[in-house]
Formats: sequence, structure tokens, C-alpha cells
Amino acid sequence: KQAITTGGVTYREQPWHKECFVCTACKKQLSGQRFTSRDEFAYCLSCFCDLYAKKCAGCTNPISGLGGTKYISFEERQWHNDCFNCKKCSLSLVGRGFLTERDDILCPECGKDI
Repeated sequence: KQAITTGGVTYREQPWHKECFVCTACKKQLSGQRFTSRDEFAYCLSCFCDLYAKKCAGCTNPISGLGGTKYISFEERQWHNDCFNCKKCSLSLVGRGFLTERDDILCPECGKDI
């Protein structure tokens, strides 16, 4: 609530001191950094991914969807494009048909006996 004399930033049409414009979760300064928001609160990308991003069924890392990241979604699960591979032979299944066996995804060749 103090006057901004130098180095202010504007977020949602409100002025902020650089030092006061911080991540809602970790309190890291956001000025000059990539960030996103949810429900009017600003978050650094790391905190946003940890708190809100879906997790890849292959590698369990967050799928941010930021920067044009592509991912596959099937039923209740999501995968990074690079992680959407046959469980047995590791063939990429992006843009191909696949079968499921419990939690595993399989190419048609590896899944022909299920």
C-alpha cells in the first residue's frame, strides 16, 4: 500500500512493487519471470504445476500444458507425448491405435494376445 517510486509492475490492472509481486505459494518474486494464475492468484510455474497440473501416467511428472506442450489424454489419464509408449516394446503410440491391459497401454502387436 506504499507509493511506488521505481520499478513497479502491473498485474490485473493493479500496480505492485517488484518485491511485493510474489508467488502465492512459495513467495518467490515473479517480476521478470514466467508465471500463471488461478482464481486471481499468481503462481510461479513450478508451484502451479505442483499444485494444479495433471500428472503424466508414464513418468509421473506434471503436464503443464504451457508453452504449447502437447499431451495425450485417455479416460482419466494423461501422458506427455514422449511418454505415450507401448509398455512392452516402447513403440511410440502417438497418433496410432493402442490397447489397454489394466493400467498398461500396448501397441496392437504386443496386445494381440490379451
